[in-house]
Parts: sequence; structure tokens; C-alpha cells
Amino acid sequence: MFPKTVKSVKSAARVAAVTAVLGVAAMGGVGVANATSYAPEEVYLTALDEEGIPYDSAYYAVALGYAVCGDFESGYDFYDIGLDFLSESSHSPYEAGFIIADAVTVYCPQYTYALPA
Repeated sequence: MFPKTVKSVKSAARVAAVTAVLGVAAMGGVGVANATSYAPEEVYLTALDEEGIPYDSAYYAVALGYAVCGDFESGYDFYDIGLDFLSESSHSPYEAGFIIADAVTVYCPQYTYALPA
């Protein structure tokens, strides 16, 4: 999903704004995977739906969730993934943060430590 390196950011203000919004969004996504009796895909998509985050298809949304985990596994941090995500999608910073946090919570909880506190 994010094969390019993170593009340079033009201003410190933008970095600060993105950091703040992504951090707040991450906090919202952390509690979504408490239902263990449902398939992970159902939990993930339900959280996106409940938050009103649009996606083209369930297949695309699930693939995006797994791509986020792949990026963490490749050594990217939350902010790198978030900034790259914002440069390549039409989602808002809040939506990007929520998608990343939701993906980590559902698909790769071993990276929960990498989410902003």
C-alpha cells in the first residue's frame, strides 16, 4: 500500500496538525476489537461503518487494513504511515488515524504499542 518513502512535509504547522489529529483518531480506534466472537473482517468493517468512514469496497478496506500491518512490520511508524496515507488517499487525517488504529487493533495487535497514547 505504501511503497513510496514518506514525502517531505512543507511546514512544521502541518506536521503538528496531522500529529494531533492522527493521535486523537488513534485513541478512538483502540477499543474496537473487543468482540471476539466475530470474524476480524466484520469487526474491522463494523468499526469503520459506525465511525462513518467511507471505503470503496469491503475487499479494498480489508486489504488496506492488512497493508497497514505490513507497513508496521516493515519498520514504518504510525506517523510515517499516516502521512503517506494522507498523501495517497482522500481520507481526512481523522479518518486515516482511525483506519490505522482500527487495523492495528483488529489485525496486528502486536503493534498497539506503536499507536500514540
